[in-house]
Order: sequence, then C-alpha cells, then structure tokens
Amino acid sequence: MSTTLGARTALGVLTGAIGLVAMLRLVAGAFTGGMSGFALGVTLVAMVPWVAYVTWRARRSRLTPRRALIALGLDVLALALVFVLVFGPVLALALSFAAFVLLWIGDRPVRERPLGETWVRVEELRRPDPEASDEPDEPDDPSGRRSG
Repeated sequence: MSTTLGARTALGVLTGAIGLVAMLRLVAGAFTGGMSGFALGVTLVAMVPWVAYVTWRARRSRLTPRRALIALGLDVLALALVFVLVFGPVLALALSFAAFVLLWIGDRPVRERPLGETWVRVEELRRPDPEASDEPDEPDDPSGRRSG
C-alpha cells in the first residue's frame, strides 16, 4: 500500500519549505537591523534547490501511509517550533531533515535477492573446486592437431 503522487508531492514541498523557512529565520537572527539582501539571496540560492530536491525524492518514494503520517507529524512540529522558540529554527531544521530521511528511505532501490545470497563467505573461497585440476592445460598444436 502506497500513498498517492499528490500526497507525496505535497509532503515533499512541505518538508522542503519548512527547511527553507527555518533557514531564513536562522539567518535573519544573525542580523540586528534585519536581513541584508545578500544574505537573503545566498540563503535562497542554497535552499530553493533543496526544496526541489526534497520534492523530487518524495515523488519517487514508495511511501507507506504510516511513514507519511510520521513525516507529516515531524513537519507540523517543526512548523510550530520554528516560530515559538529562540532555538526553534535549529530544531525545525533537524525535524525537517528527519522527515526528509523518511522520504529518502522510501526511494531506495528494492532488493531483488536476500543479503545472504549477495555476499560470499571466505570459507567458500578457500575450498578447492573439485572439477578444477592443478595441472596446466597443454597448448594446442598450431596445426590444429592435438597431441596424444
């Protein structure tokens, strides 16, 4: 069971936008008279692609409804904290990143084989192959005839 494309897109936009708002609040806190235009520009240049990337990951994700609700809960908590507490932007960034991790985990490739079939044990490498002989093969005669 998976969520709809529209729900995943909305969750991705929300998660990325909370990161953007939190970063803007964090940068704005460094200025006493308001954020400079340069600081705003640099923050937007850094964070708008992040919003797009989170949305892209969310759209591709095989997100279960349970994981989507957890991510939504993290986003709602982050949205509340970003405006309430002094260190709210930092907490909101952390919660937004945690929600992104949930989206990203759903975008991992599906394993086709169990992990045990992928790895080779060292003992298997040390066992000699019964079909392989220790004697080198005889080279063929250039005329095409075999000796023997």
